Amino acid sequence: MSTRADSPHALTDPAFLAWARDLCEDLWLTLGEIDASNDFLTFLWRTFATNGEAPASRIAPLIQQRRIELARHYMRYFIAQAGNDTGLAVKEVMSFSEPDALDPTGLTQVGNLSIQGVHRADITRETAEAVQDYLMARYRTLWPQCPAHHRGLHATLTDGIPQWTCSSGNHHRPMLGSDA
Repeated sequence: MSTRADSPHALTDPAFLAWARDLCEDLWLTLGEIDASNDFLTFLWRTFATNGEAPASRIAPLIQQRRIELARHYMRYFIAQAGNDTGLAVKEVMSFSEPDALDPTGLTQVGNLSIQGVHRADITRETAEAVQDYLMARYRTLWPQCPAHHRGLHATLTDGIPQWTCSSGNHHRPMLGSDA
């Protein structure tokens, strides 16, 4: 029986779940909750549906490609926001390496920070933090700032949603607009 990637049956397919768990174990990854909101699980299901029970060595570059694409997208998004907010012409700075024994899914960096997440929300938060760190290191600019407290906001996940959080007032601001 063929199961569509967005089908609820994908979450209960025993062969897929066993493969996904083993794959994550081999690649030092966290699968996360087995539910319909798990975008990484959906990605793995589509990969499984296309490649079958392929070994980790064959899937690792696909995971790395996904991470690079998402990090590049969010890096550009946050750099554009920072440029609008600060007036700086912020340069893109991203590097990556192929999977190897030390980094089974490869290394992805924005600025000096590694992007290690595999879930979209984690990659978003990590990329926002990396752009923020890069702006401070390269341009000596604190971004973004809380308009009420004039302090830097922190990239956080609140109930799985990436947000900017002010530690002074413990309030949140959406990290992504509708254009993300």
